[in-house]
Amino acid sequence: MKKLMSFVVIALLVGTLSGPALAQDATIASGNFAEPQILAEAVRLLIEQDTDLVINHVRNFQGSHLLHTAMMSNDVQMYVSWTGTQFTGPLGMEVTDEWKDRERVLEFVQQEFDSRYDAFWFDPFGFNNTYAIAVRRDFAEEHNLSTMSDLRPLAADMIIAMDITFREREGDGYHDMLAVYDIDRFQRVAAMDYGLMYRSVAQGDVDAAVAYSTDGRIPAMDLVILEDDLAFFPPYDASLVATNAFINAHPEIHDIIAPLIGAIDEATISYYNQLVDVDGMDYDTVAVKMLEDFGLLR
Repeated sequence: MKKLMSFVVIALLVGTLSGPALAQDATIASGNFAEPQILAEAVRLLIEQDTDLVINHVRNFQGSHLLHTAMMSNDVQMYVSWTGTQFTGPLGMEVTDEWKDRERVLEFVQQEFDSRYDAFWFDPFGFNNTYAIAVRRDFAEEHNLSTMSDLRPLAADMIIAMDITFREREGDGYHDMLAVYDIDRFQRVAAMDYGLMYRSVAQGDVDAAVAYSTDGRIPAMDLVILEDDLAFFPPYDASLVATNAFINAHPEIHDIIAPLIGAIDEATISYYNQLVDVDGMDYDTVAVKMLEDFGLLR
């Protein structure tokens, strides 16, 4: 009863339940934006297609720490995350030059999730969704911007948008970014949700935004990503994470999701994200389309 209550409380706080409320064999969870919801739904569909398992998809978790806590209490058996998110989050690591290599960070996260949390971190889906500074194309051309270092003489007169998580996070957040790029300050930091951020840049309400590099609204709104020329941002390779207990009980899941491993590059996930965020398609429809495009649905 205590375990059931903890799950209900988490669900009420962070998201809505989809699928059967009862008779479920496992729960997969996703965050509150397009990318993880598309991927989690795709994983759910593949597992249910090839097994007798019933997988419940819990959506709209607000923050990676809640996802991780839910898995540690076994209310959630699987979720989608990114190496950099967990590297600086639950694993508490500092982002230094030696930890900018994608393979090294991946290997560390995989080993530590196994030893610390009894969880299996799958090999990545294939794309790196790191943070990126996005500006309007005309703004970049007017000021001859191509790299983040180019912002240094302009920052004091610029308004930059970001979500509250990036502003407060340590290691690869706002204040560390300023220090690495030797930027004293921006004129103003506008904290806002990602749903508003891209349009605010496109409309000129803000001059720049700390965006997700694979967000489909970047190409759709003809925004420009500035090169992280000092390699400040760590790698954020997206992967499925699952408890060892669940995977050991159902080892066939390795083969079931294998066609997705290493198969989705940045342009591909950006396209499917755009279908949700720009074209207004719902997550489930896009997940089905992606699997159909990959020839994985029967």
